[in-house]
Amino acid sequence: MQIVDPRGRVAAEGVGLARRIEGGAGGLKLAFLVNEQSRNQGPDFYGYTLAIEAALRGRIELAEVLRVCKPMLSRPAEPGQLEELRHVQGVINGLAK
Repeated sequence: MQIVDPRGRVAAEGVGLARRIEGGAGGLKLAFLVNEQSRNQGPDFYGYTLAIEAALRGRIELAEVLRVCKPMLSRPAEPGQLEELRHVQGVINGLAK
């Protein structure tokens, strides 16, 4: 199988995984940036976030979980949505298409 990047040849970046985030007293504040709340076709990422949250709660203490849903899959998050995300310690963004 050959994976083709629509950008053409792309130089490999020496970027590793994100560092683990530490929750403070009372737990971690976590957010999901959902590409679209309702699905017309394809996987339901909003539904996946519920399962991911349940799995995480079994492993770590979560103080707060926030879900921010973009109005359209193809558009970036709105400035107000990004402002909401500034107050959490970690954001999970999923591509469920």
